[in-house]
Amino acid sequence: MKKHDLTAIPIVDSGRRVLSLETLHQAMQPEQRDNPVFIMAGGFGTRLQPLTDHCPKPMLRVGDKPMLEHIISQFISHGFHNFFISTHYLPEVIRCHFEDGSRWNVKIQYIHEESPLGTGGALGLLPKQLPPLPLIMVNGDVLTKLDYTKLLRHHEKQKFDATVCVREEEHRVPYGVIETEEQLITNMVEKPTYRYKINTGIYVLNPEVIASVQLSQRIDMPTLLERHRADGKHIGTYTSYDYWLDIGQMKDYQKAQRDIEVYFKGFDQ
Repeated sequence: MKKHDLTAIPIVDSGRRVLSLETLHQAMQPEQRDNPVFIMAGGFGTRLQPLTDHCPKPMLRVGDKPMLEHIISQFISHGFHNFFISTHYLPEVIRCHFEDGSRWNVKIQYIHEESPLGTGGALGLLPKQLPPLPLIMVNGDVLTKLDYTKLLRHHEKQKFDATVCVREEEHRVPYGVIETEEQLITNMVEKPTYRYKINTGIYVLNPEVIASVQLSQRIDMPTLLERHRADGKHIGTYTSYDYWLDIGQMKDYQKAQRDIEVYFKGFDQ
């Protein structure tokens, strides 16, 4: 339809009788996905003070809108509509901006942590009547163009119980590296490159993993996932090569202001 500049096209049967009319607008709409999305937005953002003295970190503006709105818009562009936001620090700022989500034609519910429960503990505060589908969990200070539908398909295809989205990073040492044992040289490597996978703060969790977190239990995600791995659950990874930035420090926040026009121009209009 784009190639031939068509805004509508008829759908016909074998007898060329018109069954329906498909418009370009309809064809461009993403498939609706009922999977819950859980955004962690309760942190204090102390490394971004004084910007966070009166504003929670996820509500700091990147370009013309809060960081958290960019995150939600990214999910909406892939058909997600069922959101939960975990709050703790200055929760009223987040609630007043997003309310129930109807302005974006989505549903937003709030999970408030009276005291910080760790990166995994807030899962225990989620309602018990969640859809029986994998949940996507993301930190509220991550700016990314990750295709969440691909992440979800990978999780389901691999039959993982939990999936950690990772990125490949490398570190080049500009010197010769000497490895020793009891002061004897065992190996000498000239300017080596070390490659490793880092946690992006994005997860897919099956209902059983979520249900394992008790009400008001304090636990971080690495500990939670390691317990399930030790119990024989399949904890896998998905490697993302999409744009990703953890806005935890002032230099990262400044980089986000430069990147937003390059990577996100017209992205969530």
